[in-house]
Amino acid sequence: MQADEHLLAIDLGTTKVCAVIARVIAGDDLEVIGIGTHPSEGMQNGAVIDLERTTRSIEAAAQKALATAGVEVSRAWVGIAASFIQSYNSRGSVAVLQGQRGITKADMKSAIRAAVDMKIPPEMQVLHVIPRGFRVDDRTGVRDPEGMVGNLLEVDVHLVCGRKNDIANIERAAQAAGFRIEGVILQPIASSMSVLSPAEMMAGVAMVDIGGGTTDIAIYKDGHILQSKIVLIGGDLITRDIAAYFAAPVEHAEALKRSFGWALTQPADEAETIEVQRIRPRPPRQVPRSDLNFVIEARVEQIIQQVERTIDQALPREDLVAGIVLTGGSSLLGGLAEKFQKELGVDTGLGIPGGVTGFTDIVKSPTCATAIGMLQYALKERRRLQAEVGRGIPKVVRRFTNFLSKYF
Repeated sequence: MQADEHLLAIDLGTTKVCAVIARVIAGDDLEVIGIGTHPSEGMQNGAVIDLERTTRSIEAAAQKALATAGVEVSRAWVGIAASFIQSYNSRGSVAVLQGQRGITKADMKSAIRAAVDMKIPPEMQVLHVIPRGFRVDDRTGVRDPEGMVGNLLEVDVHLVCGRKNDIANIERAAQAAGFRIEGVILQPIASSMSVLSPAEMMAGVAMVDIGGGTTDIAIYKDGHILQSKIVLIGGDLITRDIAAYFAAPVEHAEALKRSFGWALTQPADEAETIEVQRIRPRPPRQVPRSDLNFVIEARVEQIIQQVERTIDQALPREDLVAGIVLTGGSSLLGGLAEKFQKELGVDTGLGIPGGVTGFTDIVKSPTCATAIGMLQYALKERRRLQAEVGRGIPKVVRRFTNFLSKYF
């Protein structure tokens, strides 16, 4: 089997690096054949601060996945969510020459390029350019203007950018680990691909991926992304809160959160006690479970406030017809969906990644949402590039129009 029949996704999380290999099978379905994880080292808030340690983390996770799969893969897709990521909504316009002949793809790309040029600072690199809708003269809500007659073409786009130097450091770490980078993907966009259906994106939905170090948010309506945001709060901060409050070792605080933690305090918690191990020389002590959940709930409310602010910036809350979909490892915290629903008044459920086979006992979990979505995104992008090669588009043109054409 040839290496180009496989896809490798490397999800650079704050707490762990997760590498997943899939085989492309009949009908462009994906079968997961290898998974590897390793603690994320050498990174802070998603940015590389120690190149050698980051390289070792990537290499260790990827080699575990490769060993399980029994294949060799030299190219990889990298998923990021970091403090250096910025998202913008922008509008571009272009006068249509010889408009009576109809709008062309070249006109559409020119309008998108104008939207990009108006918004992007020179130190930033474009990761995603996602058209949200076109306007032809005074006609709004146009999904595909190709062939329409008009004099002025406008487009609204959602732009995702990252600081060039930080992206270069991530790429350098992956290359030092032995992989050529096929592309870089924003993690909430990847997670959305694996846990949201087209119907949910059309109806209106907020995808909230709560990981160890970040909460990643993506808002969709009418099939388009309206807003994306990376919030530097996640499950690890809840764990550290517990450790600080009880003077407990971090490992024990994590165990308490997983075994007894609940995002919504309940009256019965007052009557139940749990044993808390504390940092020496302090002896263990019994505390009400309500004390633990009080600490957890305070930080969860901070996360919910950030999600609420992002939703309200994007659309009226009643437009979230499909509600809120939680995913990511920290979404498994007990009572979290109920807490979101209580605070925001929006139906909230858990998002499970789908659309792949293999290793189902592992991948059918919110913890794998980003990596699975990355594989799905990567396959779609690979097929687009193969189609362009088939049409004889020169390589230099493909590079120049890469981020403009992928959504047409």
